[in-house]
Amino acid sequence: MRPEERIQKQVDAIEKILGLKSRARILDFGCGRGSQTLELARRRYRIVGMDRAASAFAEAREQARREKLTAHFLADDMRSIPYEGEFNAALNLRNPLGCYESERDDIRCLQGVRRSLRPGGKVLLDLLNREAVVRSLADDVGVFDLRTGRLDCRHFQVRGGSGLKRVPSMRLYTLTELARMLEDVGLSLLNAWGDYEQAPYNVASPRLLVLAEAGLVPAKAEPKPEDADLPRTLRIKGRPR
Repeated sequence: MRPEERIQKQVDAIEKILGLKSRARILDFGCGRGSQTLELARRRYRIVGMDRAASAFAEAREQARREKLTAHFLADDMRSIPYEGEFNAALNLRNPLGCYESERDDIRCLQGVRRSLRPGGKVLLDLLNREAVVRSLADDVGVFDLRTGRLDCRHFQVRGGSGLKRVPSMRLYTLTELARMLEDVGLSLLNAWGDYEQAPYNVASPRLLVLAEAGLVPAKAEPKPEDADLPRTLRIKGRPR
């Protein structure tokens, strides 16, 4: 399959999984070279592609100008996504989760994604299947650290192209860990598949596709006066035995 055909087929699946409506607003965080970003824009979605290095998507940005597409590209850190309640959907097809040094950084990324979504907005994560990686590297001592869950990427060719920085290691999350992290930031896990054909996810699946949804934003609790509980405290302490 030619690259453009593969991308078109992938975007066909993305539209179906996310249930995208006409003119939906989409955040493609970790967009890399922006191939899927452009294809979604060609289908009349309003989309922002985001990645750390502007050089990664320089060609895609120029292509969007030539085709007069509603596609914008932003060079920024995924740990500080600068949008709030802006998008109907967000997607990640290039593994920014896990590329940072700590789980806290990945949670910050997910928090930014959650803030950027409108209530009911969907997020699609396309990640390496940790279980399949562990099985395939069982005899390669030191390539995958079972204690930290990190894959030593120096042994592999990293997809992407010029402008994308190679990372020395990548954290691979289990589905259980992802479900917890999503829940902690206000995203509910809806489903998980092993590929874009929505095959059931299992330990041998080539990928881990995760679909989650943003719930209603919880109301902020009213701050209590400094001594709000003081009378109750005094009554309890003064109660006769």
